[in-house]
This record gives sequence, C-alpha cells and structure tokens, in this order.
Amino acid sequence: MVDRIWFRLTFPLIAWLWLYWPSLSHMVTVWMNSKTYEHCFLILPISLWLVWREKATILKTPLTVSWIAAGLLIIPSLIWLIGRAAGFGLFEHLAAILSLQLLLWAVLGTAIARQLWFPLLYLLFAVPFGDSLIPRLQMITADLSVWLLNLSDIPVYREGLYLTIPNGRFFVAEACSGIRFLMSSVALGTLFAYLQFTKTYKRIFFVAFSFVFPIIANGIRAYGIVLIGYWSDMKYAAGADHLIYGWVFFSLIILVIFFTASLFSDAERPPSSPSASETPTPPRQQWGVFGSIALLLSITAFWNLQLSQHLSPTTQTNTTFQASQTETLSAWGITFPYAQTHQRQTTADGKAEIFTARYNIWQQDGELISSLNQLFNKETWSLKTIQPVNLASGVRARTMTVANASGGTMHVLYWYCVNDFCSSHPLAIKLVKASYRLAGQQGFSDVFAIASSELNDTEILRIAEQNNGILAAKNQ
Repeated sequence: MVDRIWFRLTFPLIAWLWLYWPSLSHMVTVWMNSKTYEHCFLILPISLWLVWREKATILKTPLTVSWIAAGLLIIPSLIWLIGRAAGFGLFEHLAAILSLQLLLWAVLGTAIARQLWFPLLYLLFAVPFGDSLIPRLQMITADLSVWLLNLSDIPVYREGLYLTIPNGRFFVAEACSGIRFLMSSVALGTLFAYLQFTKTYKRIFFVAFSFVFPIIANGIRAYGIVLIGYWSDMKYAAGADHLIYGWVFFSLIILVIFFTASLFSDAERPPSSPSASETPTPPRQQWGVFGSIALLLSITAFWNLQLSQHLSPTTQTNTTFQASQTETLSAWGITFPYAQTHQRQTTADGKAEIFTARYNIWQQDGELISSLNQLFNKETWSLKTIQPVNLASGVRARTMTVANASGGTMHVLYWYCVNDFCSSHPLAIKLVKASYRLAGQQGFSDVFAIASSELNDTEILRIAEQNNGILAAKNQ
C-alpha cells in the first residue's frame, strides 16, 4: 500500500515542483526575510506529523482518484497565472498551495482526502499573508494604549501613531503592530483547536479567541512599555528591554492559549475509521485523471512561458523635474524606485508638490504596486487618516493625512492608472495590469500624487482637478 501511494505521488509532485518552483522559492525567501512569517517554517513539518498520526487509517483506505479535484485544479492555475502576470506574490503563493492540496486529493481519492482534511487545509498557513492588517493593527494598538493610559491618569497626547507623555515620546511602528504575535497565535490556535476539541462550535470559537486575544494583549503590551518608560524616566522602555519584554509577552500569550485549550478540551476522540463506501478506481479512469492533470500543468507552463518571453529589461531614466532652480522640495519622502521616468515639482505658489512616475507593464525590475514603493517617508511620517475621494473625471482617488513627531501634518492625494483605467485600489490596478499582460498587450502604469503641509484636502483636490490633463500629459 505504501509503495502504491508513493508511486502515485512521485510524478505529480515532481511536476508540481517544476511548475511552481519560482513561486515556492519566493515564498521561502519571504519566510527568511520577515520575522512575521518565521512560523511558516513549522507548517509543513506539523502537517506531515498530523498525516503520520493517521497512517494506520490511511493504509486501510482504498486508493481512488477524484475527477472533481482534478477539474478544480483549473482554479489555482488561473490564480497563479494572474499572480504571475500582475506580479502579485500572494496570488502566486496561494495558488501553489491550493494546487498541491487539490493535486493530493485528485491522485489519492476523496476517502483519503477526507481523512487528511485538516493537515491539507493547515498548509494554507504556509502562505505569507496579513501585511495588509498592519496599519489597522497599529491604530488599534495606539487606541488601546491611549485608553489604558487615560484610565491610569497618565497625561498623553496623541498625533497619529505618536504618543507623547510628560517624559518621553513613543511611536507605534509596524514592528509594534503585533502582526507577528497575531499570525503565530492564529496558526497555533487553529492547531490546538483541532487537537483539543471535537465539537465544531468549540473549534470556531477557539480560533476566534486566538485571533482576538493577541490583538488585545499587544495593546496591553504597548501600554506596559509606555508605563515602564513613564515610571523609569525612559530608562527601561526601548532597545533590548523592549525586545525582551516583547518575547516574554509573546510566550505568555502562547501559554494562555495552550492553557485555555487544555481547560476546555473535549474527551479524546475515537480513532477515525476507513471509508467502506469507496471502491478501487478502474485503471482507465485513473490514467484519465493523471492525463488531465498533466495536460493542465502543461498548458499552465506554456502560458507562463509566453508571459516570460514578453518581459523586457528596465530602461530606467528616472529624470527629476523641478519648476525652478530656486525652489526647495519638502521632506515628503515619496519613493517609487525603478520607474522609467518620474517627476517632482512644486505648484506655482509653492504650497503643494506634485509627483508622477511611470512604469512599463512589461518591465522586469520594478512595478507600480510594490512594497518598495512608499507614498511618504515612514521614518518621518505616520498615517493618521485615509479616505476615498472622487475626482470630477470619475477617478476614485484617496486622500490621507500623515503626522510627524513634531506635531506637523501633511495631506496627500493619490491615485494610480494602467493605460486609461485609474483607481486608488492596489488590487484593482494589479488585476487590470494582469489582464493586459495575459492578452499580450502593451501599456504603462502611472502614479499621481499631490502633497501639501499648508493646504487642506479640498484645496489639494482642486489642484488635481485643475491639473488633471497636465498630469496625464507629463508621462506621455
């Protein structure tokens, strides 16, 4: 039985690795370069251990194939191609894992997949996701800290993500958002929910608990750091003390989650029994499923090759335009590296700055929506508010207010375009870019931004309306 399983798995897994290797390699690189996703290294070993626990049942379950799973493989293939075309790593990583899950289901059959439903689904935690939660988590941490400081009668002044107390100032940075605690605790909480509970409602509630508890706990942790700084006159609230306190607190979070799971755990579940309704699949049907999988992977590989052949090296001119030689640009800090062209200038009255940058949608290095790009210098400014606005041309833009440590504020209006399609939503821009690339068409993607520390949102919006045609023409 074991030999038959390995025989079925060997060639499909080799083909899967060959096709998705670039995405898998990039996914591991993300794990290595981000402390937020260090827990992802444990997901595969944990899943294999969970499979090993079910080995006796698996060996007694007849091997079949699943046409349903084989057909569903089309979905991750399309998601992966869109991710490749859009340069969207999350789509690539998610598609690679989904395709592995469906591939195993297809070649081993529904009965075995039903026995291994949790180990297979648990592989989704290997996908590095959650970065989009960081700004919101920073705001929640700041909110909880201020609320607890007010309860403690400690004077605090908040400006965006800056918290000022009588003897010091704190900044709720991305590292303080608690995203590391959150992702790790949810992954472990989900595992505990599966191992400790048999009732579905208990599992759902416990996973929700493992999501909410670390968010609240991180707010308490940040409050504690400020409290230590207040009591120690800022001697023990930064540097190594900050890091040690964070790790101790994270350990306490895991202990609380583990203790809660043990406290409310259900009785040990009976060993699962093999399905008696499944019968071995005829050889013709087996080879039909294997052939369908091979055909789908080949088509996906061919389409990916066509995309790769259209990529062109970046021609980076990166010219910077200023309205006059005497003007001084502010410490806005907007950065879009690897753009083919970018321009930054002040308005005639010097009260606002305009920035534009252009990318070719086929260039290899650099793209419009990227973690390397920033609409303001995050070391100088922190996000205070952000909201959508509509330009008269129908473009859905966004305006945001950022603050610095000295109490200054700056308003920024921005939007993106891919050829004639404009939006401030990054996902929409990526999908439109992907549609052009999948169709083999040419195009450009642009960013337009206006910033001012003197004008309000309405006045900046008026500048955008007055210069809409000029802004579009600058990158022609």
